[in-house]
Amino acid sequence: MDGTLNKPTTSVIDTGILLASSGVFTLGDSSKEADVGALTKVSGLTVFQRAVFTLQRAGISQIWVLVDKEEKALREMIQGDDRIQAALRWLPVREFPPSDPQTWEALAGEVKGSCLIVGCHTVFSPSLIQSMRLVGVDGRVLVVVDQAPEHIHTGNPGVVFQEDAKPSSFGSTVVFHDHVQEAPFQKGTSKNSASFIAGDLVVLPSRLLGVSGVWQTNGSNPIRLALEQAAVEGIIQPIPTASYQFRDIRGPNGPKLAERSLRQSLQTLKGGMDGVVDRFVNRKVSGVFTRLFLKIGLSPNMITMVSMVCGLIAAGFFALGSYQFGIIGALLFQLSVVIDCCDGEVARLTFSESPFGQELDIWADNIVHMAIFTGIASGAYMHGPWAGTYLPLILGTTAVLANMISLWLVNRARYLRSRPRELRQLGETTKTRMEFMLGNVTNRDFSVIVLLFACIDILGWFLWIAALGSWVFIFSMGWILRHSLLSRA
Repeated sequence: MDGTLNKPTTSVIDTGILLASSGVFTLGDSSKEADVGALTKVSGLTVFQRAVFTLQRAGISQIWVLVDKEEKALREMIQGDDRIQAALRWLPVREFPPSDPQTWEALAGEVKGSCLIVGCHTVFSPSLIQSMRLVGVDGRVLVVVDQAPEHIHTGNPGVVFQEDAKPSSFGSTVVFHDHVQEAPFQKGTSKNSASFIAGDLVVLPSRLLGVSGVWQTNGSNPIRLALEQAAVEGIIQPIPTASYQFRDIRGPNGPKLAERSLRQSLQTLKGGMDGVVDRFVNRKVSGVFTRLFLKIGLSPNMITMVSMVCGLIAAGFFALGSYQFGIIGALLFQLSVVIDCCDGEVARLTFSESPFGQELDIWADNIVHMAIFTGIASGAYMHGPWAGTYLPLILGTTAVLANMISLWLVNRARYLRSRPRELRQLGETTKTRMEFMLGNVTNRDFSVIVLLFACIDILGWFLWIAALGSWVFIFSMGWILRHSLLSRA
């Protein structure tokens, strides 16, 4: 039949129900859930912490936690965590039995519009939740579906969507699986049609939360019954996802696959000041160190300090001046650059980003760069074709001074980035040029040039590139920001 949306709502979805107990039912088979749960760690955080932070990052302001024996451990885990801003409400299953329709009827009475329901055996992205909040405000039912074939064998048959020759209002036929037995709710699907496995992440309007009470099916899965009712009404819509947006961690190597998906999601982020070498080399290598830092529990700020110390040691080797020490210094500097990629990765994976961390990262980078210029200048003064002359010292001083002025200009550009109104006044052309300079010039790609020049024993010539190139950047960025600088003056 033609689907129509019953009692559409325009209320913002701001409530999430988190099924945090391994004893709470899911959409599919729970026989393989014993090895994972709310306390399972994925990339430095438990699944419960990651779910709370992700929902919060996506704009969910209140989270109801349906929990059993894990309640004490989960409460202690987040106690005093200032990263948590959302309002958490604990619902012990002894007081709110999940299989009791009255539980869901009571929750339905407190939900305005629709809510998210998610199981604590999934890892998902904030962008996925944000898109579901936008699509689900009109009262339709949303079910996340995963096209990844490995999920077919994770024990989560749940709800299956199949493309049909005569599609429903949302382009899919809904088929429900009961473990081994297949029980289609709608008939006529082709055996050769494409199937998509539904994950335990849904959006339900409040009126469907208590539908199991109307059907008087105590002991059945109320969410399953709500989805069946939505299929009858034709208001159910699958939300296909990529692996980096949603991952069910049950099944063989589930947590490892989730960690891989999370790292993959970092590669989809745009912005920042990464250069070509960062994107295609350094960040590929940094994943190894990121996993290590997560395992030993280093904070992003500590990783920044490790990177800075490594860079300063590299500058010390450059200052010794010999060919062998130059090679060692260049390799250490490249290692510093790789580790420098890890602090941001760990911060994003653990939801530990902070303005202080961003500032520390920028200042640490520039301290290392100025130390590298000073070290190379000192080494060139003692060894090489300009040994004993003042030329290396003049070039090194020029490069350090230019680095300081460049830092001031970059900070001015970052300030404008955070002020959309002032940025619009500069015009689109100026904005485009500024973004080009920030994205393609103010990066760490020159570390490869340092390594190359060290290998062929011409490190002193790098000072010419650093000195002249820095001043070219200063004049270019100064010209781009001239109106802003003059208005500020």
